[in-house]
Parts: sequence; C-alpha cells; structure tokens
Amino acid sequence: MVKYSKVSAEDCEHLECLAEAYNLFALFDTPANVIFVDQFISNIDKFKDIFTQYFSRENIFFSCKCNKSFALLKYASEQNCGIEVASNYELNDALKFTKKIIASGPAKDDEYLNNSIDNDVLISVDDIEELKRIKEINKPVRVLLRISDLLGKVSRFGININQINLCLDIISSSLIQLEGFSFHINNYSLDDRINAINEVLELTESKNLSISFIDIGGGIPTNYCSKDDYYNFLKQNNKEMYFKEHFISDYYPYYSEIADEKALDYIFKKVYKKLNKKGIEIIIEPGRSLLKNVGVSIYEVQYMKNLFNGENIVVTNGNINCLSEQWFNSDYLIEPKLISKNNNSNNSILASVAGNLCLEQDMITWRKIKFDTIPEKGDLLIYYNTAGYQMDSNESEFHKIPLVKKYVVKKNDNGYLIEEDKKYDCK
Repeated sequence: MVKYSKVSAEDCEHLECLAEAYNLFALFDTPANVIFVDQFISNIDKFKDIFTQYFSRENIFFSCKCNKSFALLKYASEQNCGIEVASNYELNDALKFTKKIIASGPAKDDEYLNNSIDNDVLISVDDIEELKRIKEINKPVRVLLRISDLLGKVSRFGININQINLCLDIISSSLIQLEGFSFHINNYSLDDRINAINEVLELTESKNLSISFIDIGGGIPTNYCSKDDYYNFLKQNNKEMYFKEHFISDYYPYYSEIADEKALDYIFKKVYKKLNKKGIEIIIEPGRSLLKNVGVSIYEVQYMKNLFNGENIVVTNGNINCLSEQWFNSDYLIEPKLISKNNNSNNSILASVAGNLCLEQDMITWRKIKFDTIPEKGDLLIYYNTAGYQMDSNESEFHKIPLVKKYVVKKNDNGYLIEEDKKYDCK
C-alpha cells in the first residue's frame, strides 16, 4: 500500500529569503506567520491587468476575512483595491485605510449598518428584513441585493428571487439607491459564475432595471501545487497514508486547469460584451487567490515522538488553531519544509505533525510526511502559502497560549524590511 505521496508548493520568487530561513526566523519567536507584501501587490496587479482589458474600472475588493493582517489592508488600499468586510469589526479596521468598501455578511446589526451608511460604504443586502431596517434608518445609502437561488441552488444567504419585487417596492419609497446585484456561489466552477451572471442579466431585463454592477463574490480557484502532484495524490490517497488511518477524502482543489487571473479572464471573455452594452461592470471579492504565495507559517520542533505501533509524530509549538484546514475535516495538502539547525542526519522518516494542545485531534498534518532528515528540537517546520484562510482564520488562546505573531516582509534597498504586523494598525 502507498504510504506517502509528495505534494510540494509552487515556487515563488518572493520566498527567496527562505533559502537561509533558519538564520532569519530563528531571530523571532515561534510559532510565526510571515506575510510577503511584494507578492500581494504583484497578485493585485495581475488581476488589474485583466480588468483593464475589458472594463473602464478595476473593481477588485480584497476579501479581508481570509487574513487578519493590517499590512494587507494598507497595501491593498494603496493599490486602489477596495476591501470587502463581513462584520463591523472588519469595517472599523478597513476604514483606517480606505472608504472603498463593500459591507457584506448576514445578521448585520444596527451598529454595523449605521457605520456603513455614515461612511458611504456599499452594502450587500443579505435579506429583505435587513433592507427594511436600512429604510428605517432613513439616510442616503447605496446597496447591492444579494440573490440566493441562482442556478436553482438555494442558499441560507441572500434574497430569494420571488422577493425581488418586494425589495424594489421598499427601495422605491426610500433613500436607498440600488447599484446592482451580488451573489456568492459555494463552489469553484467558472461556468457556474458565467451562468449566474446571465441569470442576473435576465432578471434586470424582466424587471426593466438599470444597474451599474454585478458582484460575483470570490471563489476564484488558485493553484497551490503542480498538476502532477495533485492528481497523483488523489489517485494514491488511502488510509495508510494517515496517522491512525485517519483517512481524509475531501480536499480543496489545490490545482485547477484555469486559475487565478486566468480564471477571471475566462469569465470576462464570456460576458463582457453583454455587460458593456448595458453599462454594467463586474465586481470581484477575491481572498485566497490574491494571497497566493503571500504567506508562510513557521513552527518549531519540540521533539520527535515514536509510538509503540510504529507511527511517528513531529511535535511542534503550533497547534490545530494555527492551520484552519483541520476545522473543515480536511488536511492542508501542501507538505511542510523542514529546516534543520544541525543537518546532521541523512536518515529519512515518515511522520505526521502534531501540536501543543491537550487534544487527541490536535494534528496539524494527519498525513505522513517524508522527512529526509530526522526532525530534532529547535528545527523549524515551514508551511507554504498559508496566508489565505489558513494562518489565522481560527485563532484561539486555548490553554491561554498567546496568538501567533505576524511579521511583514518587504523588499528594500538593503534586502528585506521585517516588521511586526501590529505596527500597521493605525488606530
């Protein structure tokens, strides 16, 4: 039976400084999360280039829920990239840097709504009751109506199409300005997004509406690894590849034939002529795809544990709250890189990776990883490409352990400028 299948991260030029990562990151407290802002800016520019080929404006709104970094908010706003927020807490942080903001999310309370309205933030309305409350506030406001049941798929989010007439009646007798419609599709299908855009266009025609925007949300696929690595893993995946045969079959699509800015180009090619005729622009809210190769997470090895049944575990000072894929009953597929301080052993070993919590399920990686050097105390374990939804989505001070520190790396004339992310919090 196959017990190991290698899945390596795609190369990234902005991770060059990891060549001497031990010397660099041994200076910092671990565990640590590291953000490479030059890569973030590069990713934004690639999406901008696609927009300029089809539309007059670059309607990119960074979905900030995928990472809590203040530096990412700062550099996004400096690139004229808006921010998509989903809570009043995110809104207050975003307002420190820009007012080019979309307020989304369900269950918006009065504080969130009033804060959005007073700052002229575009609101993506999730429910007809929310729209009624906005009318009661009785102030000028711009909204998108989020539609629930496109493609015949009903979601717990958004407004049913059969309620659109009621929404239009509410808007007609209020200070609300309808800017357009929004939707979020809970998959990574590009064709589903194209079909949803067409359904929105049909809706606007049937209601004789003139709108400015269709917000297609996020869910733009991004590639973490090569095609061969991904499909070889799926083909070989079996229970003996996991600690205690904890078999996992549900994985994010770590490779897609059309991904990142090419995925956006694919969508735009199919719809831009129809949209331009009606003067309608597309808004996107990417998170994960804007954070491709933007971050790494670093843990320190505490010891190597050899269990009586022949299983091996690398115990680290990170934990299940540091890599959020585990909370979705999955595993982070990209294997970590071990950087040894001594590099004094050439013996390879298969081992899973565990954390520092008093929980049996505190496994950072259930799969058995092949290490060419036996991990020792003080070695560093680096997980690549964790900025999008991995490094801080499920942060917790379990056992009163402090949250993982976040560092920001930016190239300058002297090499790299390294700062703590909290310095970017301009309160």
